[in-house]
Amino acid sequence: MSTRDDDGSWSRAYMASSGLALSGRGRAESPELHLASGAELSREKVAALSQHRDTAVREAVARRLDCPFGVLAALAHDSRPLVRIAVASHPRAGRTVLEHLAGDRDPHVVKAVARNEHTPLDLVERLLGHRREEVRHIASRMVHERAAAIVGGTAEDIGAPFARGTAAALTLHAEAATPAQVPEDGARPARRHAPQTLAPRPSIGRARPA
Repeated sequence: MSTRDDDGSWSRAYMASSGLALSGRGRAESPELHLASGAELSREKVAALSQHRDTAVREAVARRLDCPFGVLAALAHDSRPLVRIAVASHPRAGRTVLEHLAGDRDPHVVKAVARNEHTPLDLVERLLGHRREEVRHIASRMVHERAAAIVGGTAEDIGAPFARGTAAALTLHAEAATPAQVPEDGARPARRHAPQTLAPRPSIGRARPA
């Protein structure tokens, strides 16, 4: 790909997936980009801008919190990875879109899926078996962070999108993220369950005289 054809999306994709701020785009901001970035727009206008030839405009549309689901679904198939990263990071992308992007050819897109706190936990767990080590690393970190947040009480409830996953896997990761608590005085920790009730001992009657 020549320098003329490169609009900077690959470098911005790397920076975005690495959590680095984008200080500038190296060119004057177009009126369409200004509109897509912050103005209140109708659904029709958002849909029209999502088909703009400028990658930066389509990316800005994909980052809008009011972006319609249908537009997000269409942008999930965009040819530029930066646009797909924006969709993968969107809180309203939905399971179907996120499942599609979890199989993306670009690892930065897949890592954005793993980092999205609205990605169902079972989908993040599936990325633990991804062919690329960098994706597996991010997925593993996010699974453990979610489990720790749930055990620590920062997740509002077990049914929230942040915490969804299989019950067995959720318990496994929660136990792995929480070390055993041992009292300072060395005493055995209190039982979590009530002790078992023992069966009554059989009474022995007096022996009859011979």
